[in-house]
Amino acid sequence: MKDALKALAGKTVRIYTVSGVESYLGIIEDVKEDYVVLKSFFKDDRTYLAIQYIESFKEERQRGA
Repeated sequence: MKDALKALAGKTVRIYTVSGVESYLGIIEDVKEDYVVLKSFFKDDRTYLAIQYIESFKEERQRGA
C-alpha cells in the first residue's frame, strides 16, 4: 500500500479508513514508513493518517481533465 500511495504523491486522492465513518480528501504531500501526510483539499491544513488504518483510496480527477 505504501508504494501505491507514493505513486500518487502530489495528486488529489480520497482516502477511506477502516472506521467506515469518514473519508479524507486532499493532496498527498508525503508518505512515510507508517503514515501519510495529506494536505486538505478545502483549507490549508494537514492530516496525518496511519497507513495501517487506511482501507482504500482512489485518485480524484477533476471533471474535464
